[in-house]
Amino acid sequence: MKVDREEQDKDRRDRIARAAFELFARSGLEGTSAQDIARAAYVSRTNLYRYFPSKIHMLLAHFEKAVQASREDALQRLNAGANPQQVWESMTVRMADLGVRYQHLVGAVGQAVLGARLPADEPDPQAGLKTAVTLAALVEPVLIAMRHQGHLRPDVDTTMLSALLVDACLLALLHGGHRDQREVLRDWQDRFSLLLHGALAPGHQLTLREPDR
Repeated sequence: MKVDREEQDKDRRDRIARAAFELFARSGLEGTSAQDIARAAYVSRTNLYRYFPSKIHMLLAHFEKAVQASREDALQRLNAGANPQQVWESMTVRMADLGVRYQHLVGAVGQAVLGARLPADEPDPQAGLKTAVTLAALVEPVLIAMRHQGHLRPDVDTTMLSALLVDACLLALLHGGHRDQREVLRDWQDRFSLLLHGALAPGHQLTLREPDR
């Protein structure tokens, strides 16, 4: 049946992305071959490229899944009435942890998302577009909740502001120099405060907590 085939394709795609990420986490993109990934995912190299045209696509696919899980958690908390700034803080803790643990992969993800020049053999120059949209979709519900509560001006373009926040956080990671997760979070909070300053409704201000030690 068609549904069964689609489910099998999805499972195989997820398995390839997961196996590739585990190898990338240990050896990096350059240190991992297509044959390594095919062997770990129990597929042929032909099938490997049927699902993903390049290693960067495999990396982004796994990353997108982690981001989507964070978005679902954030939406549940916001729908339950959680403070949007606290949701932002918990969300960034998760993302900062990924950024610190997999710092050697941040460059590849950041370049793809920010639209920087990809390797010459990259078959899809828009590889990071879907990931960029996924990241912006993670941030926007927080901004929409803040606007509904009267913390942001009603005319604020939350879609554009979300994209700006994503770019600012990625640029901070690409710049490097952070010794630990706490420094990443402090940097992100500074950028969050700066970008939202002009979007705040009159009489409102941000009250972000100092990152935990």
